[in-house]
Amino acid sequence: MNSMRIAPPGHVALWQPCCRCGQLALGWDRINTKPFCPGCQESLIQGDGQPLVEATHRRKCTICTTVGTITLQTFPLNSSRPVEMDLCAKHLRGFLGRKLGGYAYTQLRRQLAAVGIDVHDVFLLHEAFYDAQGRALQPTAEPDG
Repeated sequence: MNSMRIAPPGHVALWQPCCRCGQLALGWDRINTKPFCPGCQESLIQGDGQPLVEATHRRKCTICTTVGTITLQTFPLNSSRPVEMDLCAKHLRGFLGRKLGGYAYTQLRRQLAAVGIDVHDVFLLHEAFYDAQGRALQPTAEPDG
C-alpha cells in the first residue's frame, strides 16, 4: 500500500459529525477514520483538548519512512474523495499545527503531485502559512506549560 493515496469512491462517508464536538459538515479531516473539525484540530494541537490517543499502523510515514503511523485523510479543495497519507507522530503534529519543515513540505508536495493533486488544494491559504521554501510563517501557538 502506498503511503499517499486517493480514497476509493464511496470509501469515506461525507456527512459525519466531528468526533469531539459533534459539529456536522460535508468532509472533515479524519485521523484514523475519526472526523475532526478545524476547531477541535486546533485545540488538539494547542493542548486545550483531550490528547489524541490512537493505535499506530505498521506502515511507513509518507515523509520520513519511519514505521508506525496514523492515517490522516484530508479533502482537497472541491473534492469528495480524500487523500490519505500515513504520518508518524512528528509529521502528523507538524501537518495539523502548520509547522512542517521545508523538507517535509517538499516531500508532501512531490507525493501529492504524483497522485494528481495540486499542493494548494490541500494546503489552502498556503502563502499565508508557509514561505516559498516551505518554512512555517504562522504556526499554531505552543501549548502552555
